[in-house]
Amino acid sequence: MTKITKNDQVILWSAEEDLKDQRFHQVVNKMEHLMAIYPDDVTIHLLLASGLSGLKRYPEAYQMILTFRDRLADAPSYLPEGVRISLKNEAFMLAREIIHDPLFNNPDQFRTAIDEAENQFRFDRSVDLQKRMRAFAHAGSLAADQQAQTLISALKLPLREYMQAARGVLSDPFGWQVTKTQVLLELKAIGSTETVTLNWLDNESYQLRIGDLPILETVSPLIEALNDLHQQYAGQDPVKYQLIEQQILTEAQYIYPFFDKVITDPKFWVKIVGSHLFGDEVAAKSVDQRQMLTWIEKINQAESFMKFV
Repeated sequence: MTKITKNDQVILWSAEEDLKDQRFHQVVNKMEHLMAIYPDDVTIHLLLASGLSGLKRYPEAYQMILTFRDRLADAPSYLPEGVRISLKNEAFMLAREIIHDPLFNNPDQFRTAIDEAENQFRFDRSVDLQKRMRAFAHAGSLAADQQAQTLISALKLPLREYMQAARGVLSDPFGWQVTKTQVLLELKAIGSTETVTLNWLDNESYQLRIGDLPILETVSPLIEALNDLHQQYAGQDPVKYQLIEQQILTEAQYIYPFFDKVITDPKFWVKIVGSHLFGDEVAAKSVDQRQMLTWIEKINQAESFMKFV
C-alpha cells in the first residue's frame, strides 16, 4: 500500500475537520481526489463514506463500507459511522458485525439502536421482509454467483429473520457448502450463541454451537498447510505459490469447520492441491493420505457441479 505523503496527509486532516463542521461536499471532493491516489487506504474510503452519508447519499456510502467490510477495524474511529451508514441502508446484519468488533466502544448502546431499527422495519416493511427471507432461504437453488449476491443481500435482514432462513440454508442436503460456510462465518462474526444443524460435505448432519466455531484464519491445519506452501514456493515460484494458495483457501470454504477431519497431513494437502491444479500424479502412502485424496475428490465434484448450475 502506498504511503500517504505529508501534503496529502494535510488534506486528510483538513477533511476530518470539514466532517466535524459538516462541510460534507468538501469532504467528498478531497477524499475522491485522494482515493484516486491511494485506492487501498481504509481511512480515506471511510472518510469518503462519512461525507457521502452526510449528503444523504446513503447507498454510495454503504458500498464503501461493504467494500472494506473485512478491514473496518483498521480505522476504529469510523466503526460507529459504519453502523449508522449500515442502518441507513437497512443492513442490520452488517451493523451487528461492526459492533461485535473488539475495538468497538459501547456496543450495548448501538445494539439497542439496531434492535429498534429492526422492529421498525418489521412494522413498516413486512412485505419486503418476507421477500428478503424467501430469497435467502432459497439461495441453494441458484448459480454460484447468484448465491454470493444473495448472501450480500441477506445482510439487510433483521437478526431473527436471518437466523430463521439461515437454519434452512445450513440444513439443506442439496445446498452448496461454500454458501453454508459463509452463513456460519456471518453468524460467528455477529457473536451468535445459537446452535444450528449443518448438513456438511459428507452429507451427514452435525449440531454446531456457533460460539464454538473457529475463526477461519486461526485454524491450525490450514495455517500449517499455508506455512508449508510458503516455504516451498514463495521464493522459488511466486506464481505457482499464489495459484496454490488461492486454491487452498477456496477449498477451505468446503472444509469449514471440520479441518481436523480433512487435513490430517498439511504437507500432503499442499501436494495434492498442487497436483490437481497442474495435473501431476500423487500416490497416497497411508490410510490418512488416501482419505485426503477422497476429500479432494468430493470438493472437486462439488465445485464442478456448481460450474454447471
